[in-house]
Amino acid sequence: MRNRTKGILLLSTLSFVMMAILMTTQSYFNNKEIRLASEGCYEIDGIPELQGGFLNLNYSFSCQKNE
Repeated sequence: MRNRTKGILLLSTLSFVMMAILMTTQSYFNNKEIRLASEGCYEIDGIPELQGGFLNLNYSFSCQKNE
């Protein structure tokens, strides 16, 4: 019975660690994409508009060009 409990605990811990790694990686690449898009928007004399969620896992980006 103890081996089964240890196995479940190990599996739960590994699952949690993997989810944390995946969320961190997704957040990193989203931040990188937002930065590159913002720089591109500034290059065309635009104003970037960003709406982001928790850790930028969900975001909306648009570039409003100055007239």
